[in-house]
Amino acid sequence: MELQLANKLQHHIANLLWEAKTVPEVKEIIAKYGNDAHVVFTMMMAAYFDEVMATDLAQPVIERIKNGA
Repeated sequence: MELQLANKLQHHIANLLWEAKTVPEVKEIIAKYGNDAHVVFTMMMAAYFDEVMATDLAQPVIERIKNGA
């Protein structure tokens, strides 16, 4: 699954989250970048679970996030 990120900031955040090695680093990124980081993190986790669990559950979550619900 490929993430459909909205802007350059979200791409930057995704890269930071991908490179984070610890939970405290992830929390720091989310604290620093706020809602954008929370959205990106949620989308990344939904995509991961969708791949690992071989389900289609992530797609509706991603669509709700993209649509601002």
